[in-house]
Amino acid sequence: MDSDLGFLRQAVELARVNGAGGQLPFGAVIVDGDEVVATGVNTALRDNDPTAHGEVVAIRAACRELGAITLAGTTLYSSCEPCPICHTVAIVAEVDRVVYAAPKEWVPDLRTPYAPILTKIQAAARELDPGRIEQLELPEAREPFAVYLEQLR
Repeated sequence: MDSDLGFLRQAVELARVNGAGGQLPFGAVIVDGDEVVATGVNTALRDNDPTAHGEVVAIRAACRELGAITLAGTTLYSSCEPCPICHTVAIVAEVDRVVYAAPKEWVPDLRTPYAPILTKIQAAARELDPGRIEQLELPEAREPFAVYLEQLR
């Protein structure tokens, strides 16, 4: 549990720094055992890539690092509950566990017109894959959103 919290804090800090830089406030860390294999932050705005979510970026980097398309045996730590894209990519990459800090309900309105559809898909993914994904409470989990919204003012 202590190592889970440490890696989760690292994901939240990545998200906070990314949000402070004007990017969407999401970060992720891929861990194998007690070793960080890769990290990722959301680069969708910078790269004009709607799939460049923090978890996807981390999974891509971990696969390159390990020279494999499977991440069996790894854990994905995410600053926020993975969206349907990220959850699906974690399943396809065979990530064993997904641990996240902020629940989806804490995400501010990021002005996507598809939010209602994505919320339903996310709920279905959570229901269909309950053994892989879990939330751990972390007091600082809301900070990336606050930092991101502050720099928009």
